[in-house]
Amino acid sequence: MASEKKKKSLDQDTRLTIILSAILLVLTIAGLILFFVLPNPDEGTPVPIEVTDIPEPSPEPEPEPEPEPEPEPVVYPEPGYDFVEENVYIEIPGLEKEYTIAWVSDIHMITDHEAGDVYEGSLETVQTRYETLSITPDGVHGEELWPEIVNYLNYNDFDAVIFGGDLLDYCSTSNMEALKAEYDRLKYPQDRILYIRADHDYGTWYSDGSTGFDDYKAQELHAELDGDDNTRKYIDFGDFIIAGVNNSIKKPGEEQMLVLEDLYSRGVPVIAATHVPYYSQTDPTLEMLSMLVRNKIYYWAPNSENYIPDADMWRYLNMLYDEGSNCAYVLAGHMHAAWEGEIREGLTQHIFSPAFIGVIGVVHVVPEGYVPEEPVTEEPVAIETSAESDVSGN
Repeated sequence: MASEKKKKSLDQDTRLTIILSAILLVLTIAGLILFFVLPNPDEGTPVPIEVTDIPEPSPEPEPEPEPEPEPEPVVYPEPGYDFVEENVYIEIPGLEKEYTIAWVSDIHMITDHEAGDVYEGSLETVQTRYETLSITPDGVHGEELWPEIVNYLNYNDFDAVIFGGDLLDYCSTSNMEALKAEYDRLKYPQDRILYIRADHDYGTWYSDGSTGFDDYKAQELHAELDGDDNTRKYIDFGDFIIAGVNNSIKKPGEEQMLVLEDLYSRGVPVIAATHVPYYSQTDPTLEMLSMLVRNKIYYWAPNSENYIPDADMWRYLNMLYDEGSNCAYVLAGHMHAAWEGEIREGLTQHIFSPAFIGVIGVVHVVPEGYVPEEPVTEEPVAIETSAESDVSGN
């Protein structure tokens, strides 16, 4: 009995010890929590920790694309024909660099060798002109020469190209197709190509009207080539202007005249480009050459048979002949022979040899006082023109 009481007393003590130990453990844990959580009074108010956004990692840079290979430079074929260059030097005061401009006129290209595009009754005349006019001294016909001329122009780097008229001997579907096929190969922009037509470019004298080809069709085909706008027959280089006269066998129409008057009033030097030349007030050798080659006065002159100026034409010519004129030079073709001389004191005109003998003009517009490395002098070249008796008289 006494042992049971003793055992019971031990059990109670054990439970009490466990309870007290548990309470002590709880108090210890609570004290630890308060120690670490409550602020230290000696350290003042705790500074809150600012939490900033963690920047996202920047994406991996995309690899740079491979540079596109530069296009291969266009290589233009060297012309197969050995052209003669007819050099002309024009000095412009204040110019800071040299400009080179090609001149091509009087090819008189003929491609019609059978009746069809041309009237059958004109075929013999056309064949005669093909064999005697549109051919170089070494036997290359105009239709074969024209692609070589384009090769020459593309192979060189000119600042502009002037087609000075009579590229065709007459306008027909066949001739225009041949002209356009090569013209479209030219590397030069349209605003650096000046095509001033003449009567042979437009003339449909031998064309067979039964094929539907007429003057209206001729004008349409020329317009398809480059626009053929009489109000845009000039190139403005800023320091000088090349002012072309279209269809210069006639006086300029009112629309073209207003453009020319504007160009000559801008206060910069003007180079006049015309197919039909102008008479000389000072140099009789022009008339002598014209009588030798053409057997008549074959340019605009008071004593000309074909080109007598009327009051309207003098309105234009006075822009060149007046003392105060800013015309710096005149470029022309049509004579089928080369000539250079003054047409009034201080104003020089150069008439180019025809392209159908294998000659291309190179005009050098240069600063005042420029001296070419190899001065070039051109001797007039007289050309037989007996085969040119056609309905146009030209």
